[in-house]
Amino acid sequence: MNCILFSKLDDAVEAKALVSTLNYKIIREYKIGEKNNPKYFISEDKIKQINSDMPDVVVIFDTLKPRQLINLSLQLKNIRILDKIQLLLEIFALHAGAKEAKLQIELAKLKYEVPLLRDQIRRSKLGEQQGPFGGGKYELEALLKYHKRRISRLNNELQRIKTVTTLRLEKLKERGLPQVTILGYTNVGKTSIFNVLSGLNKKVDNSMFTTMSPKRASIDINGAKAVLVDSVGFIMSIPPQIIEAFHVTLSEAKFSDALILVIDASSDIQIFTKMFMGSINIMRQIGLSGKPLLLLLNKIDITRDIDVKIRKAKELIQNKYEPVIGIVPVSAKTKQNISSVREHLSQALDIKKYIY
Repeated sequence: MNCILFSKLDDAVEAKALVSTLNYKIIREYKIGEKNNPKYFISEDKIKQINSDMPDVVVIFDTLKPRQLINLSLQLKNIRILDKIQLLLEIFALHAGAKEAKLQIELAKLKYEVPLLRDQIRRSKLGEQQGPFGGGKYELEALLKYHKRRISRLNNELQRIKTVTTLRLEKLKERGLPQVTILGYTNVGKTSIFNVLSGLNKKVDNSMFTTMSPKRASIDINGAKAVLVDSVGFIMSIPPQIIEAFHVTLSEAKFSDALILVIDASSDIQIFTKMFMGSINIMRQIGLSGKPLLLLLNKIDITRDIDVKIRKAKELIQNKYEPVIGIVPVSAKTKQNISSVREHLSQALDIKKYIY
């Protein structure tokens, strides 16, 4: 499907990668400036150009207000419009396997649509033309009531899952098995690291968000066992709606005895810095602090300036997180320095007390 992409200069690489995950072909790109049209977000000249190009999809890699999305849908008829949140949810839905992930995606989608419905109901009362949902006032009000009931049910079900998960993790603690969770930006090689440490062969490709539900495996660390968890990936400038929707999945890291943060060392220094600080900020948002943290700078097999990246990592992490147990340059592809990863984890977990 042909796509026109709008993104900020700093977000262009990430936006293209996300769009390509859905196999959309970008036929035209525009940069989002500091100011946007309050009515449509984009300029009316751009709207005319889009109607002339007749793409299948328009992706605006930013968060649109309900009125902007509705106004755009009226101007770009028969063209799908996805803002950043909708794009992410569509990608998440592709990879969701576990019930929990599917429920979280549905919840986020419904919450996103509630303000749209309210705005359309307001418009219908004023006799204005309808937007993406169509229908009259009473149909829209019935749909809004359904959304609210379904949101309540989903919240209750996710709370139940959270309770069950907590009990399961507590039982693991009782068995004396420490847990290590792998965190990091999506597509940095988290699952590859998981595979190397666990000896498994979980799906790995260049698509974004291939891990939507935590993967777990028992691993050997210097003769002792631990549980390794591969979590859902972070994104830069993650919308609050996504953090909320996947809080249950991400918050499992709170039960870990140690954390591994994977950073793509092959990216340029600006992206490296942004990715690094974005990951630390998200960890703060979900309440992760005080747990031993091992930083892995992955993809050193294709990195020329690894010494620069190590120095930068030391600079960035200082006074931002404690305790940091090490910064290890690794290659999941060639398995370089993986033995050092195991050694650091052994020391962090005081692994001897878990041997049985």
